[in-house]
Amino acid sequence: MSGFVAHICRPIIYEYKGWTFEVSSTSGPWPLRKNGELRARAGMKFWKVFSEWQDLSGGEKQKTRVGGGCVRV
Repeated sequence: MSGFVAHICRPIIYEYKGWTFEVSSTSGPWPLRKNGELRARAGMKFWKVFSEWQDLSGGEKQKTRVGGGCVRV
């Protein structure tokens, strides 16, 4: 008999230049408040920093990762 395997996934969370934000495959990037809740708006300051972050290499982006992703249970 084989066991049941499941994956629990959530958006990946990054911190870069004072901003904490999540990147989700379904809803894209969005900034977070200090308590982890989604901000109501994402202004031009956030989008400028996010654009800089996007220009980083994959390895540099990984260094800014602070949480999220998928866990096998």
